[in-house]
Amino acid sequence: MTAPNHLGISNLRLSLAPDQGPLYRQLIDQITQAIEQGQLKPGDRLPGSRAMAESLGVSRSTLVNVYERLVAEGILVSRAKSGVFVAEHSHARIQPQQTQPFPQETPALLSFDSGVDPKAFPLKSWQKSMRASWQQPDPLVLEDAYPSGYPGLKQAIADYLYQLRGLQCSADQIVITAGNRDALSLLRHTFNQISPGSRWCTETPCFQPIRHQLAEWNSTRSRPLPFQLPVDEEGCQLPPADSLPPVVLLTPNRQYPLGVALSSQRRQQWLQALQAKQLWVVEDDYDNEFSYQGRTGIPLMQADRSDRVFFVGSFSKVLFRGLRLGFIVSPPTHCQALLNSRSQLGGSASLPMQPVLTEFMNSGDFGRHINRMRRHYRHKRDQLLALAEQYLQPWFHWHTPHGGMHLIIRFRPEAADRLRPLLGSEPLDQLLAERLQQKGIRLDPLSAHYASAAEQLLQHPEQALEPTEGFILGYTRPDEDSMHRLVHTLARGLSTILD
Repeated sequence: MTAPNHLGISNLRLSLAPDQGPLYRQLIDQITQAIEQGQLKPGDRLPGSRAMAESLGVSRSTLVNVYERLVAEGILVSRAKSGVFVAEHSHARIQPQQTQPFPQETPALLSFDSGVDPKAFPLKSWQKSMRASWQQPDPLVLEDAYPSGYPGLKQAIADYLYQLRGLQCSADQIVITAGNRDALSLLRHTFNQISPGSRWCTETPCFQPIRHQLAEWNSTRSRPLPFQLPVDEEGCQLPPADSLPPVVLLTPNRQYPLGVALSSQRRQQWLQALQAKQLWVVEDDYDNEFSYQGRTGIPLMQADRSDRVFFVGSFSKVLFRGLRLGFIVSPPTHCQALLNSRSQLGGSASLPMQPVLTEFMNSGDFGRHINRMRRHYRHKRDQLLALAEQYLQPWFHWHTPHGGMHLIIRFRPEAADRLRPLLGSEPLDQLLAERLQQKGIRLDPLSAHYASAAEQLLQHPEQALEPTEGFILGYTRPDEDSMHRLVHTLARGLSTILD
């Protein structure tokens, strides 16, 4: 094997052109091309994000985004206190070059998107908050002097969490982040301080990028261990015992994508394991602003007495995707470790937008927006349920979600039996998604969110779950006409296969 080049890409010529697409995409393409052409070899160390950003004249968050994306794809690997390196077998993970240098998604491609509905955003209220918060700007905001976040926003979040979620915390426990990806990077650095060597675990099924990220983080261990915990009707199962307590990324009150919550008995088991110091929990407060029937469960952090739960939230699913602001609530005994990590890694969250969000929350406009969107999304859910009943009932079954931003539909056994001989042995939902993409419809197969067959081998046989075949239908972003077209095309696609 060729000796690693510890100068990394400092001897390569990287060029950025503002008219050639997003800067982060240009950097990703140029780094992967350097690996493909042998200019970068496995084991080569790349310069730190701060130094690279300065040399290229771009923001550090751009470089952090580039490195994190390549790490998530297995092309680069991040090693604690050492830096970022070209991963072994990185060539095999690089997709073939596209004929177009900056391919754009086909505009006609529709999807069941569970993102924010931009048409319902209260633009006038947001503009009012922008004007009010910047009439007399805080000089320390202009100097970027709040590394853990704008104090007013941290207090507003603490008040919001108590009023809406029943979580009692102080502003001092909160660190503002640039969203969930930034939060996880920050927490990984923190756990390297307070519990070095612990493996990371998450649920299965789960959000696919999270699974890939944790697989990469755990790849440096001397022996492989199961890191995906099956979810059943009572919620996520506890991890097996280990010499070091694992860090579990958990969605206890609304699991993604299944939507189940921990049962009372299972919840108590998790709290007992925390009290016995058998694990750590990163609690992701996914989708809990939008509950259509009663209130969501109290956060696990509120019931915990071990100081071993970190609480993570984001505003991207509540306001708009481009905001890129979120937060971490640390248990009191580990606040300093989290602050140390933020200081060492540098800030990524946009500080100028934080006073705007603070004003938006303190004025009452944020609460009114949440209530309005809850009604709006409930109406969209009911629209989708009516369409599903009209067109999809012969093929799928489902349960009405009592909250959230998507509906899970599963193949009826008899429908699966009719389709399987015609489609093949691969998961039906993934095969059908490939066919319908050619018709301008993008579907999210449920089976793709489960651990792969190879990963399942790491699980105890009695815990392994067979992936469920079906689809995740987001209903919050599409308008009524788009939703009708999506459902109708899905039904016609199934009928055409059987004709």
